[in-house]
Amino acid sequence: MRIVVAGGTGTVGRHTVEAVRAAGHDTVVLSRSRGVDLVTGEGLGHALAGADAVIDVTSIETRNASEAIEFFTAATGNLAAAAADAGAGHLVLLSIVGIDRIPYDYYAGKIAQEKVVEASRVPWTILRATQFHEFAAQMFTRAKMGPLHLAPRARTQPVAAREVGARLA
Repeated sequence: MRIVVAGGTGTVGRHTVEAVRAAGHDTVVLSRSRGVDLVTGEGLGHALAGADAVIDVTSIETRNASEAIEFFTAATGNLAAAAADAGAGHLVLLSIVGIDRIPYDYYAGKIAQEKVVEASRVPWTILRATQFHEFAAQMFTRAKMGPLHLAPRARTQPVAAREVGARLA
């Protein structure tokens, strides 16, 4: 199979690509550095030619709801349309457990992204995963305020990004 991975260079994406390749599939990794811009749609038609399936593990680093919504609806909207035009048989989206019950701005974008996938002309699957073990280090880096680090209070049951990537594949 020819499987396209949008966000294939990120925290989960690189593990998804490894798992898809280990299963013997032809893998196409979408990134701006490879001439594909999901937000504008530039390069998508060519990149998705012959795609059997598309896996969307894209992300944006923002805590602003309108930025998250704008990014996810544009990027995933363009990706879903290109997947349909290419005749892809399946669209898989990575999302987050509990986003419909927790009022974080980033989650508003993920909910909007899920709605785009649900409205797609391509059969779809949405996999909601818990936060990754790697998320703690990401939050630590982002939360630095001078000599202090703020630790958000949250109950989590993390999972390894590698396991999520394997499940997506």
